[in-house]
Amino acid sequence: MEKRRVQSCGAMVAAFLIAVLTFLPIAARADEAGGISRFIKIKSPGNAQLAPDGTLYFVHNPDGIRQLFKVPNGKTQEDAVKLTDFRDGIGGYNLSDDGRWITLSAAVGGSEQYDLFLLDTQNRKLEPVLEKPDVVYGSSVWRRDSKGFAYRANDQKPAEFHVYYYHLDERKSTPVYAGKGSNAPVDFRRDASKLVFATYHSASYSQLFEVDLRSKQQREITPAGEEWSFEPIGYTADEKEFLVNTDYKGDLKQIHAIDLATGKIRPLLPDLVGKEVDSGSLNQDRTILAVRVNDDGYSTLQLRRAGGDFAPLATPDIPRGLVGNVVFQADTLLYSLSNANTPGTVFRWSMSAPDNAPVPLTEPDTQGVDVARFRLPQLVRYPSFDQRSIPAFVYLPFDHKPGTTIPFITYYHGGPESQFRPGFNPAFQYFVSRGFGIIAPNVRGSNGYGRAYLAADNYKNRATSVRDGVWAAKYVIDQGLSEPRKIAAWGGSYGGFMTMAVITEAPELYGAACNVVGIVNFETFLKQTKDYRRHLREAEYGPLSDPEFLRSISPLYKVDRIDMPLMIAHGLNDPRVPVGEAMQVAVALKKRGVDVEELYFPDEGHGFAKEGNRLLYYEQLAKFFEEHLR
Repeated sequence: MEKRRVQSCGAMVAAFLIAVLTFLPIAARADEAGGISRFIKIKSPGNAQLAPDGTLYFVHNPDGIRQLFKVPNGKTQEDAVKLTDFRDGIGGYNLSDDGRWITLSAAVGGSEQYDLFLLDTQNRKLEPVLEKPDVVYGSSVWRRDSKGFAYRANDQKPAEFHVYYYHLDERKSTPVYAGKGSNAPVDFRRDASKLVFATYHSASYSQLFEVDLRSKQQREITPAGEEWSFEPIGYTADEKEFLVNTDYKGDLKQIHAIDLATGKIRPLLPDLVGKEVDSGSLNQDRTILAVRVNDDGYSTLQLRRAGGDFAPLATPDIPRGLVGNVVFQADTLLYSLSNANTPGTVFRWSMSAPDNAPVPLTEPDTQGVDVARFRLPQLVRYPSFDQRSIPAFVYLPFDHKPGTTIPFITYYHGGPESQFRPGFNPAFQYFVSRGFGIIAPNVRGSNGYGRAYLAADNYKNRATSVRDGVWAAKYVIDQGLSEPRKIAAWGGSYGGFMTMAVITEAPELYGAACNVVGIVNFETFLKQTKDYRRHLREAEYGPLSDPEFLRSISPLYKVDRIDMPLMIAHGLNDPRVPVGEAMQVAVALKKRGVDVEELYFPDEGHGFAKEGNRLLYYEQLAKFFEEHLR
């Protein structure tokens, strides 16, 4: 049912990588570094959905690889039934409204070349419905009558995602929209006569269109010629409006309604003005709106009557943390909670019995570690080079004494249109338990702080976010928490770029660094990343037509400034940041005699999905930081 589609960098490179893996000191792993493996093995089910008959579906990795499970109504997690057995796990899934069907995606070896499969929940028959080696399928959206689904695919041109409709009874697809760009289906009208789809241009610019599925005529429902971010939520109950989360004519994202007849856009929740909304979601009959609000990196949940004045409804009592997995089934609300000492538990709460306490449906595997004792972070704001206030989360050991300097880690998140949020992070807790401090800044370009902050690092402003990252290290020094050369830089993807950038801009501050799947040469990155990603990334980093600028922000051209040990970890099949980025910097540094520790995985992509690979990576990382920062 699966096809092996591992990208190759040539036989010699592949042989080299396998050799690197073969001779890593696996026998002398993390037990010497304090047992980080116990922390990394902590896991919890997630991505839960509830069928009309009460069956609970979720994604879990008790065997180290993400698969789909179900728990029959009235049973517990101990009775979970494993429904898939893909060698490299699944990407995601979507349950039809009637609970009969599930679409799910799967790829091989981290390639992100996802195929779509269809699971019949009555007989557990799994069949491939959309699969081609060089096509990415995904973003499935079910009709409300469960007779078919829309999806997107780049089958015509690698750089373009078109929208299709899959007829369940006929087992065939028909085109819906074949325009340029990155398009994805969003929501069907009740009678399935029309479909809204989104076109994504950048983190701050997206459009919404409504297409008639009979005539194939489409019209833009967002303001033509204006560039704003419109995150779709769905049709209202009367289908006269379409709800969105948008920064339209403002800075912070708020819930708005688009009048489908006039195009007029109106804000809905004036009491949330001044707060950034993470997302909104509607129940099946579109009478209740769930709103997740971004509260300085934490998230809170609000329920509103969908219609009229959108009056507040009773909401479960949820501890401070990150609320996610918000889905409805009849009068039942599912949600998850993650914070520094809660590993993403999924809860069920009855909206018809609001005084009843939420019921946990999943239980994490804590590996015997007392997660209740995990350290909570402190939210701080530090001044950057231009006195701009930069938010960050700081983790300190329980026994830290003021005035005592300790080894510190500056952790840079990916994206860059992302945000470090204080959820459950076992790796952080391991390092804190070993006496390390951690600071995780949300530098300019992070989301959660408004449109202006999000765009503050675009194109020619790239250096400002890098300097924000350097000032995070200066902050812990100024606060007397650490000292130069006792600080590490660490991050993945864009965070890997930030790691390489800060150690070339201020090498005197850092004693070690770990770059995970990071960019080092923006020219080669943009040329070699997947075609469908290039336009979105050029909007952020700058175009290939400006090679001089791309070279100016590329750490590869400044490696002569690096004089501290560096660890590099990368997947051979990474479609986003190809492994050549890691190899370029490794070769350049080795020529200069700089200590480089390399870790490559032939069966991974942009990150490490398999537990065995994650354990090896974290064990090497723990040993690396212990050796160079103590």
